[in-house]
Amino acid sequence: MAAVVIDRVDLEPFATIDPAKADAMIADALATAALIAPCINDVDFAYAAAAKAIIRGAIIRWNEAGTGALTQQQAGPFGQSVDNRPQRKGMFWPSEIEQLQSLCQSDQYSGAYMIDTLGCSTVHADVCSLYFGATYCSCGADLAGFPLWETSL
Repeated sequence: MAAVVIDRVDLEPFATIDPAKADAMIADALATAALIAPCINDVDFAYAAAAKAIIRGAIIRWNEAGTGALTQQQAGPFGQSVDNRPQRKGMFWPSEIEQLQSLCQSDQYSGAYMIDTLGCSTVHADVCSLYFGATYCSCGADLAGFPLWETSL
């Protein structure tokens, strides 16, 4: 069973929605959220309550989007059109998409990292700047894997 579960009961404090419509909206929202952040379907997902809040907010906003009517008001020679049709381009706002995706990011692999492409231990020359406290190699051993020049007296 998925970690993030939303029922009609979760929507009742915020809106009165027909049960069939609520079930369809919940199914659509959870399916779309799973495309954006697949980790919400994991049983051991740690942030289920946060994901539920984001998804529930999108469902409530979708429900309150309007009746879909274009109304006109007339007062004498003056008229006004009110476009109450929803402009639904996607289930979630970009900020909600970022929030859902950030819930799936692991702290284990965050931050800077380095990959050793040479794969060998480096032996530096005695005159290398590393020996004098610098943070760089002046003998070329970092590039070649061995000192490019050595001084001998």
